[in-house]
Amino acid sequence: MLLTLTSATAGEVFTYIGYVLLALVALMIMIVIHESGHYLAGKLLGFGIDEFAIGFGPPILKKRNKKTGELFTLRILPLGGFCAFRGEDSEEGEDDPTAFNRQKPWKRLIVLFSGAFFNFLSAILIITVYFTAYGQVLPVVNTAYEVNGQENVFRPGDVILAKDGLQVNIMTYDDILGTFDDVKTGTKFKILRDGKAMTVTVTVGKYTIEDEEFLEEGESPERTGAGIIYGAQSVKLGFFRSLGRSFGFSFFIVFKILASIGALLTGQVGLEAAGGTITVITTIAEVSSTGFGSFLYVVAIISANLAVMNLLPLPALDGSRMVFTLIEMIFRRPVPRKVEAVIHVVGLVLLVLLAVFLDIFHLVRT
Repeated sequence: MLLTLTSATAGEVFTYIGYVLLALVALMIMIVIHESGHYLAGKLLGFGIDEFAIGFGPPILKKRNKKTGELFTLRILPLGGFCAFRGEDSEEGEDDPTAFNRQKPWKRLIVLFSGAFFNFLSAILIITVYFTAYGQVLPVVNTAYEVNGQENVFRPGDVILAKDGLQVNIMTYDDILGTFDDVKTGTKFKILRDGKAMTVTVTVGKYTIEDEEFLEEGESPERTGAGIIYGAQSVKLGFFRSLGRSFGFSFFIVFKILASIGALLTGQVGLEAAGGTITVITTIAEVSSTGFGSFLYVVAIISANLAVMNLLPLPALDGSRMVFTLIEMIFRRPVPRKVEAVIHVVGLVLLVLLAVFLDIFHLVRT
């Protein structure tokens, strides 16, 4: 990256800086959405809120609500934010009936979950806009041959929407190949043909590839299967179909994230697959340079990523706080507040150090 910047023109450097600023704004918006989830849920359930902050470090702007006493701040480091509930991390203020730890555990669980929930909702909204404006990458039939001497149920141009009732989603090349894995006679596909959705039932049998361009040298044209040649392309979908499919695609992203975490923990992938805050900003900036559509797509994935990561039972994250709350519900007594606070502080320090290490690791590799 340093070599690239030193060899770039002044215009290119300023353009890249602009993309970095855009990435910072996108990251801050996602964080504000997350903290707004906590804030709104807390307000609805009667929690006392001391401060809602955008960014970390010393405040540069302050505004206090005279009625509620809530402080709204904009801080100097645009790399995070927080919603500080009264008495959340200490026993101070717990004599106040609106204090966080004075609230019923089920209320606290809702408040803790709401941040990730808002990130997930924002991912759904962004994906809906993306699918409507730019399209979803889906398998598309290029060529259809007769199977067992009978006309194929597929037609060139058919877009594959679902297989046996399960929505088809594409993020990697393997997802494309997996569309027709384990296809047998009777498998049902929901397709989009000439703008209309319909269901076709596949017949698997013998067919002959008539186009030599699809054959490698010496390869036999005789095959057994569904009798199609297919690829993938971006297909624009109407708003309501995009909205409906955005839910399934969002859960698909969550599955991919969890699978990636599992692969990282088991050593199936290396540390290059992970990254800290700077790596995220750099990724958004680089993708932004390829177009607004790509920017939207990556922001949607990172929004879903934030939702998943914050629900993991790691100290300092919402998932860990939810675990402590569940312990209190089960055993009818909380873990000592000071012990929990220390665990969260230590966890936060370790997470920050891990993020810094991963960013340095990426920088060294480049």
